[in-house]
Amino acid sequence: MSVETLISISILLVLTYFIWRLNRTPKTTKTKVRFNKKRNNRQRAQEFSLDQKNDTVKVVINNVEGNEDAAELPTEFLEFQLLFSDSLDDEQTKTIERINQSFCKPHPLLIPLMQDGFEPNELFDLIKTDAEITAKILNIVNSPLFSLRQTITNINHAIIFLGITQVKNIALQLAVQDTPKLMNEAQKEAYKKLWRASYLASSFCLLFATEMNEDNPSELSTHCLLSYLGDLAILSYQPSAASCYLNDSSLFERTKTFQNEMGINSAIVGKFLAQQWQLPKSIEIGIEYSLSPLTNDSVTEGFSTEKLRHTFLCYISCRLGDLFSSEGLRDLSLLKALNFETTGELGFYFTQEQIKKAKLDKINALIIDTHFRKKLKKVVEQTY
Repeated sequence: MSVETLISISILLVLTYFIWRLNRTPKTTKTKVRFNKKRNNRQRAQEFSLDQKNDTVKVVINNVEGNEDAAELPTEFLEFQLLFSDSLDDEQTKTIERINQSFCKPHPLLIPLMQDGFEPNELFDLIKTDAEITAKILNIVNSPLFSLRQTITNINHAIIFLGITQVKNIALQLAVQDTPKLMNEAQKEAYKKLWRASYLASSFCLLFATEMNEDNPSELSTHCLLSYLGDLAILSYQPSAASCYLNDSSLFERTKTFQNEMGINSAIVGKFLAQQWQLPKSIEIGIEYSLSPLTNDSVTEGFSTEKLRHTFLCYISCRLGDLFSSEGLRDLSLLKALNFETTGELGFYFTQEQIKKAKLDKINALIIDTHFRKKLKKVVEQTY
């Protein structure tokens, strides 16, 4: 056999061996999830692939042209277990007691303002008992926001002009704002940011609920406002928690941090605080489940359709409140849809699934409606 033939056979054997080895190499498994959404009027798919080194899931949005947008999704988010009050041990219960005991007593007007069915004269008689809140409401109604030609000088006139619901909500927000004595500048800044988020959430929810013909929009708006009680109490108790709010940590990151370090979360703290203050039971329950839509947990499976709608609507409003409470997030035109892909916020990761489950589809149309956006924009501008 010639030398050339031997060389040819050797090369062929080497190539065959390499091909065999390549075929035996295990391939990375990817799960493909298709969504009924479009980009540039064409179908797209999301691919989730696990990065074992960084312990993240890489979410890749592929369009037909071959371009890719990627975002890192922590695998621990998909496995995250939210704590609820019925699973607390003695140490966690003691932590909540210490937090709530350190938090100041509620404003004297907070509980009376929670009542329903105010007549204008009843609301007038209640609010005028607090000179500071009366003055603040008059300052708000005479601000450039309402562009009045003639100054309003008494609270009764303000109630007639703004309406009972809006004056009541403003008074509630002011009563909640009048809370802790803060120790340092970081706490004060974090508190301002939390109050701004709660104000925005409350106002957003009132707009959504009214437009969607929900029962008692005012009560839902109050639920949103008081959903931040737990955050305020934690911030008051632990000054170092200010960093969680000032560095724009996501809701998931904050909740994970509080659960890991203190064994509790803001919803549990808020629930017990509402109980301690003897707020209405519906408010207490609303606060307790205010974080449940963060995960895909089955805790809401037993909820009625109405309770699901209210829980998810308040959650969405609070997440929008968080999103626009930062100075850098004031442009509503950037908000194309309520999902993780558009907002970049993990808090919206399961939102579209939950919207479908609770039959809240109209909210997707509202969020891109030009007329409705103007209303939202007016609320955002009011807080700066």
